[in-house]
Order: sequence, then C-alpha cells, then structure tokens
Amino acid sequence: MKLLGCSFLCSFFLFISFLFFSFFFKKNFNFQGVCIGLSEVMASAGKSQLLSFMDELIPTIRTALCDSTPEVRESAGLAFSTLYKSAGMQAIDEIVPTLLHSLEDDQTSDTALDGLKQILSVRTTAVLPHILPKLVHLPLTAFNAHALGALAEVAGPGLNFHLGIVLPALLSAMSDDDTDVQKLAKKAAETVVLVIDEEGVEGLISELLKGVGDNQASIRRSSSYLIGYFFKNSKLYLVDEAPNMITTLIVLLSDSDSATVAVAWEALSRVTNSVPKEVLPSYIKIVRDAVSTSRDKERRKKKGGPVLIPGFCLPKALQPLLPVFLQGLISGSAELREQAAQGLGELIEVTSEQALKEFVIPITGPLIRIIGDRFPWQVKSAILSTLSIIIRKGGIALKPFLPQLQTTFIKCLQDNTRTVRSSAALALGKLSALSTRVDPLVGDLLSSLQVSDGGVREAILTALKGVLQHAGKSVSVAVRTRVYVLLKDFVHHDDDQVRNSAASILGILSQYMEDGQLSDLLQELSSLDSSLSWSARHGSILTISSMLRHSPSSICTSPVFPSVVYCLKDNLKDEKFPVRETSTKALGRLLLHRVQSDPSNTAAHLDVLSPMVSALQDDSSEVRRRALSALKAVAKANPSALMTHITIFGPALAECLKDGNTPVRLAAERCALHAFQLTKGTENVQAAQKFITGLDARRLSKFPEHSDDSEDNEDDPTSG
Repeated sequence: MKLLGCSFLCSFFLFISFLFFSFFFKKNFNFQGVCIGLSEVMASAGKSQLLSFMDELIPTIRTALCDSTPEVRESAGLAFSTLYKSAGMQAIDEIVPTLLHSLEDDQTSDTALDGLKQILSVRTTAVLPHILPKLVHLPLTAFNAHALGALAEVAGPGLNFHLGIVLPALLSAMSDDDTDVQKLAKKAAETVVLVIDEEGVEGLISELLKGVGDNQASIRRSSSYLIGYFFKNSKLYLVDEAPNMITTLIVLLSDSDSATVAVAWEALSRVTNSVPKEVLPSYIKIVRDAVSTSRDKERRKKKGGPVLIPGFCLPKALQPLLPVFLQGLISGSAELREQAAQGLGELIEVTSEQALKEFVIPITGPLIRIIGDRFPWQVKSAILSTLSIIIRKGGIALKPFLPQLQTTFIKCLQDNTRTVRSSAALALGKLSALSTRVDPLVGDLLSSLQVSDGGVREAILTALKGVLQHAGKSVSVAVRTRVYVLLKDFVHHDDDQVRNSAASILGILSQYMEDGQLSDLLQELSSLDSSLSWSARHGSILTISSMLRHSPSSICTSPVFPSVVYCLKDNLKDEKFPVRETSTKALGRLLLHRVQSDPSNTAAHLDVLSPMVSALQDDSSEVRRRALSALKAVAKANPSALMTHITIFGPALAECLKDGNTPVRLAAERCALHAFQLTKGTENVQAAQKFITGLDARRLSKFPEHSDDSEDNEDDPTSG
C-alpha cells in the first residue's frame, strides 16, 4: 500500500509539473483537455496530497481561468470547484483577487470577467461575497456596471442576499453623468431584478421602496423605473406585492421633480397592467387612500385654489387607475360599486381638465348604465356626485351624452331618497350650461312642479334654480314669464325649503326682468301687511335679499328703492328671528354693493351700516352672527370704506368679542381681524385698543389673514 501511495504521489507530481510547464511555456496541445484531466486527478487525490501541491495548482488554474479560449476557461471553472472542495477559502483568497485585479487591465478584463463567471457558476455562494465589494465601489465605472450585469446572470437567485449591496450602487449609477455608465448600470439593474426568485422578492421590494423614498430625485426616478420594469417582465407571481407598489407610486405622482413624476406614472401603469382584471376591484380602497395622501401632499405645497396631482395632468393621465374603478363599477357588489363611483369622482377632481378630455366618454358611459339599473340609493348617489364633477370638468366633451344624462337626472328627481333627488337636481342645473335648447327642459320642470309635492317638489325647485343659474340667458322671455308667474306665489309657502328655493329663483330671474316688472315686484314685496303670516313676511325678505345678490344695481336705481330699504330696516324689529336674520343678510348685501360701486358715498354707507350695528345687539345669536359675517365681507371688500365708520360699529363689535355664545364670539374674532385691519401694521393694533383690549388686539393680529371664508358664501348652492 505504501508503494501504491508513493506511486500515485509521484504520478500526481509529474502531472502537475507537466501542466505547470505547459501553461507557462504555452506548449501546443489541448488546454481544455488538460483542465479536465487536472480536475479528475484532483478529485481522486486526497486532501493532504492536494494541499502539498497548492503552489503549483493555484497558478495553473488561475492562468487557465484567464485563457483566451472560452472552453478552457469553462473547464478551469470546474477545476476550481474541485480544488475548492479541498482547499476551501485558500482557493478563493489566492485566485479571486488576481482575477479582480485583471478586471482593471483593458487587455485582460474581458477574459478575467469570464473567468469570474465560470467560478461563480460553480461556487456562487462562496465566491459572490468576495467579488461584489470590489465591483460596487462608487463611483461605478462602465466596466464594473457591465461586470455586475454579467455576473448577475450567472449568480441568479444567489443575489437574493446581496441586493442591499448591489442595488444602491446601480441606482446611483443609473443617473451618472457618463451616458455609457448610465446605460450599462440600467442594463445591469434590469438583469438583477429579473434573476431573483420568490425568496428574493421581499428583499428586492424593500430596496426599491428605500430608493423611492430617497432624498435624491435621481434615485427615486431609477427606483420607480425598476419597479415598473420588474412588474412588467418578471415571471414571478407579484399580485400580493402590487398593492404596496401602487400606493407608493400614486403618492410619488405628486413628487416635486417632474421627471420623477413621469417615470412613476409609467411604472404605475406597468404595475396595474400586470394584475389580472378580476383582482383589480380589490384595490379600490388602497387606491382611494393613496390618491387622498397624494392630494394632501400637493395641497400643502399650495395656498388655496384647486388641487391637482401632477401625475394626473400628464397625457393619458387616468390610464393606469381607470381599470381599477371601472372593473369595480361594472362587476363589483353594490358596496364596491359605490366605492368605485366615489373613487372615480375623487380621481377626476385631482385631474386636469385637459388630461380628462379623452377619458370623459369611457367613464360616463358605464356610469349612466349602472345608475339605470336597480341598485341601492347609495350607488346612485355616488354616481350622481361623480357625474356632477365630470360635467364641471369635462365640459363640451360630454356633448354626446347630453340627452341620456338629462333623462337620467330628471328620472332621479322622482327617486324615493332625498340624497339622490338633491344630487340629481344639482347635476341637472350644471348640465344645462352645456345644452343649446333649455326651454323644453324648463317647461318639463314647470309641468312636473305643478303636480308634485313634498321632497320631489323641493328637488324640482332646486333643479330649476340650477338651470336658470347656469343657463338663464338661453331661456326665452315667454318661458321666464311662466317661471315668474308660478314662483311668485311659492315665496309665501309654509315649507321653508320651497320658500327659500322660490326666493332664490326669483332673484336669479330679476337679472332678466324689465324695469317695470322689477319695480312692480319690489313694490309688492316691500309692502308687507302686518297681518301676513311670518312665513309670508320671511318669503318677501328672502326674495329681496336674493335680488340684492343678483341685481343690486337695478334695485338701487329703482323708484321703489327707498321703500325697499325702509322695509328691510323695519323688519329688523320683527318678532320672528328668521325674518330679522334675513333682513340683516339683505342689508349686508346692500352695504357690500355700495362700498364697491360707490366707495366715497359715506352717507349712503352709514344709512345701511347703522341698522346693521343694531343687529349686532339682537337677542338672537343667529342674527348677531349674520351681522358679523356681513360686516366681515364688507371689510374684506373695501376696508378703508368701513374704517371710516369705526366709531359707529367699534363698540358693538367689541361687545360681541365677549359674547357668551361661542359661534358668535368666533365670528366676532374673524370680523374684528378684518374690520380693524389688525394684520396691516402695529398702528392698527394700537388704534383698535380704543375698543378692544390690547391683549385681544395682539392675539387677533396673529391670525392668518386668508384662513377663513365668509359665512355668506355666495357660491354656495344653498345661498339665496
């Protein structure tokens, strides 16, 4: 046995020596066969025997791994694997660094890279940790980026545990100033995301999410691109990961960097396209939440005005998310259809009108079909609300649907549910602005009004008000006269809603009345008999107030104007507070018109201001609050005109700041801020201390000037 062992050892030594000299002196024979033979001999040798010849084996395999012939390098890789079984880390430590060093030499880099690929293909787990740190060193070179991509193909799922090292380097290099580095890093990153298996998905998603949240826009951009690329091209099942990605990308649509927004939008489209159609409705809630988050993020950047998400202002803006809502609308449960309709409305609100145009028809058709079916009122209400938004933002693009929409809304006016009726009424009013033939619509509404009662009558009146408000100019004189005759009696109706709506409609009609008709109506309204019911008195004042909103100039030049002013002042003493409150509102509108149209006529201002000051001291908190709201609106419109009379209203306003009623006190604070001009300098703060304490003056001066809206919001549909 000793003789056999010595014989094998001698044969092994001779073979190794032969190989060593063959490689280094380039003898002309088959190197591939040599490597295969070496691999077989090493496999047969014992560990101690191999270790005795390491000085000869390692240079031989190292040289073969860099050979110019691919077949030799491949066989050398197998020889390395055999050597590693016995030599372990010594094989790696003495071969891999030399190959890595050869990567830096232009003449040897390509063969060295292939040599690394060969040993990586047979010993991925052992070799990879030694290769990657060298290659990911920043700034990444074009060759290193190429090497990472090439090695990733070989490493495959072996990269699962090294994504935290590889991806950050590639994400950074994808926006490098050198275009070659950019292209190669992008290609390498694409390779990396596609070679991982199911076990690597969580780690990959984690790294990409880190990138999306990075401070550098270029990293966010690169990460977004890779998310889209991954979901589009991967063969893995990614439906469970899609919700998280969709949420992240929607929020990124309000990114401050426009290029990132565009890339995130494209990625979002790729993610949603990768999800089976039947799964999409289950994402409705997460999409709505994400849109809300993105909207809030954008709102914080702005100071008032409509909030639009930049990603939904791009061409084809709604394409990624529209299938989510339409699929839910068409095939979901009643509850899901309601959420889908609401979500569509929310999405359209944050979409620009230009971007919305091409989607108006694909959205409106399904909405009309669904509302015509027998679904619960919640579904109908949600659809009507969304249709109203589309009418407001879609405009003329809705023209093909005008007849269907009008029929749908009129039908919904007869619905059993108040919410549906109210929504349909408001939508019908907005729709009329797009119609060229309004007379038939008004005629139908008047006919229905005469045979209806209760909630249906209220809805028809609301619709009629909306139609006249949005398309009153298109209504013929004859039809307007029909409206006038019928509605004049309704202003004295016992029902509060009917009375309010009728007064609002007459106010709108006053814009189109002849002078004689206007004066006759004013005369009739201002000649109140004390024996009339309080609702009749209230209706007359409501109508005058509405007319002062829509036609203040015509009223002020009417021969019966003095009677109108006297009527309003006199009704400030009415026993019923709704009458006093409405008179206060009307006087406020009159004063607002006068300070705007004739700012220098202080006598005329004082004539109206004085009774309003008395309203500040009314027994009813509603009347006091209405007076404060009216004064605030005047102060915001023309502060200098009101400041002229500071001694008139100052003491009463100061008392309201101490009011025991919280809503009145809060209204007084907002009124004082504007009436005393407390944000316009310390001299105004000091001047206000003639009426209010220095503590209050300084406290109020710190309020944001534009943080409130007037309580008397003239754009409010419910406002007369």
